[in-house]
Amino acid sequence: MSTPGSHQSLYNQFSGLMKTSPTPTHMKAKIPNVRRMRRIISEDSEWTLAIVPLLTELCIQHIVKNFQYNPILKELLPEHQQKVLSRLPPDLPLTVTANLIEDENYWHRCCIKRWPVCHVARHGGSWKRMFFERHLENLLKLFIPGTTDPNVILDLLPLCQNYVRRIQVDQFLPPVRLPTPPQNEEQSDSGSEGEGSEPEKDHYQLEALVAGLKHLEELDLVYGVKDCGMNFQWNLFLFTFRDCHSLAATIKACHTLKIFRLTRSKVDDDKARILIRSLLDHPALEELDMSHNLIGDRGARAAAKLLSHSRLRVLNLANNQVRAPGAQSLAHALAHNTSLVSLNLRLNCIEDEGGQAIAHVLETNKCLTVLNLGGNELSEPTATLLSQVLPINSTLISLNLSCNHIGLDGGKQLLEGMSENKTILEFDLRLSDISQESEYLIGQLLHANREAARQRTLNPGHFMSPITNNCPETCVD
Repeated sequence: MSTPGSHQSLYNQFSGLMKTSPTPTHMKAKIPNVRRMRRIISEDSEWTLAIVPLLTELCIQHIVKNFQYNPILKELLPEHQQKVLSRLPPDLPLTVTANLIEDENYWHRCCIKRWPVCHVARHGGSWKRMFFERHLENLLKLFIPGTTDPNVILDLLPLCQNYVRRIQVDQFLPPVRLPTPPQNEEQSDSGSEGEGSEPEKDHYQLEALVAGLKHLEELDLVYGVKDCGMNFQWNLFLFTFRDCHSLAATIKACHTLKIFRLTRSKVDDDKARILIRSLLDHPALEELDMSHNLIGDRGARAAAKLLSHSRLRVLNLANNQVRAPGAQSLAHALAHNTSLVSLNLRLNCIEDEGGQAIAHVLETNKCLTVLNLGGNELSEPTATLLSQVLPINSTLISLNLSCNHIGLDGGKQLLEGMSENKTILEFDLRLSDISQESEYLIGQLLHANREAARQRTLNPGHFMSPITNNCPETCVD
C-alpha cells in the first residue's frame, strides 16, 4: 500500500530524472503532467457511525409498518410505546385502534385530519370521545333506510360504546322515493290530487343503537334534510308516528339520558304527548327541549304533568303554539315544583291571561331562576302583577319580557318593583314600548344587583355596604 511519503519520493525521483536526463523531442508529448493528474477527494463531514440505526429503532419501524396486521403496543416499554404511537398513521382501521389506543395525541391527529374545525370542549375535553361521537353522527346523517346496511352502524357499537355520551344529529334522510306509477283518467278524477299516493316516510330507528350505548347522556335530534336545494319536498321534513313511537320507546329505555332535544321537527300535540308520556318518572332526565315545533295547549299540559313526575331542571318550549290554557297548566305545575330552574316560553302566544298565571306563581315558587316570556303578546296587566311579585321573589335571576307591549305605564310599574328587588341580574325589556328613562333606571338597578352579587362572591358571609350614593341599598347578609 502506498503512503503519502512514497508518493512524494516517487515525485522527487521523477523530477530529478526530468532535470538530469534530457528528453528526446519525439517523447515530450507522452510525458504526463503530474499536477493535472492530482485530485482532491473531500470527506463527508456528516458521515458517522451513529447513522446506523439501533436494533430497537428497527423493531419500532417494523411494528409501525405492520401495526394493522400485528398490533403490538402494551408489551412495549413506555418510551417505546410513545414512539410507536407518534408514528402510527391516523387512518388505521377502528377495529384495530378503538379498544387498544387511549393516547389522546393519537386521537387528536385523527380528528384534525378528518375535520378542519374541532371543538373538543363540547365533548368533555376528550379527543377520543369527540372522534367516535362525530364519526357516529356522520354515519347517522348519511343513513338511507332501505338502502344503507344497518350493520354499518351496529358494527360500530362494540368499538364506541364506552366513549359516546352524546348524539347530535341535525339530519335524518328518508327512504328513496320510488316514481309514482301513472294513473288513468278515471283514477285521477275519482279522488283528490295526491290522496293516498304519498306513502308514510320513516327514518332510521335509534332503538337498537341507543340500547347499546351504556353511557349515553344527551340526545339532540332534528328530523329534516339539510342542503336539499332544488330537490326540496315537504315530505323530507316529516316526523312520522312510527318515528315517534320508536323514539318514545328509545328514550324510555335509556335510563342514563339526562338531556333530550327534539327541535325543528314539526312535532304536534299528539306526538308531543307520546314522547312526554315515555319520560314520566324518568330516573335521570334533567333537560327537555322541544322548541321550534307545533306544540299547543295539549302538549303544554303534558309538559306540566311531566314537571310533577320528574326531576326536570330545564324546560324549553320556545317558538311553539302554546296559548293561555297551556301557560296556566304550566303555572299550576310550577306552584308545586321544586326542581325546575329554567322555563323558556319565548315566541308563543300566552297573552296576559297566561302571563299573569305565571307571574302569580312566582310569589311562592322558590326554585325558578330563569324565565323567558319574550314575544308572547303580554301587556300592562302582566307588568302590573310582576311589579308586585318582584319585591317578594328572591330566587329569580334572569327575566325576559322583550318584544311585548308593556307600555309606558307598565315600564314605570316594573321600575317600581325592581327598586325593591336585590336578586335579578338580567332583565331584557328590548322592544317592549317602555320609556328610555325607565329602561335606563332599571339598567342602573341591575348594575347595582350585579355588583352586590360579585361582592357576595368575593366576601361570602359578610355584610355588603352600598356601592355608590346613586345605587339603592344593597346590604345583604
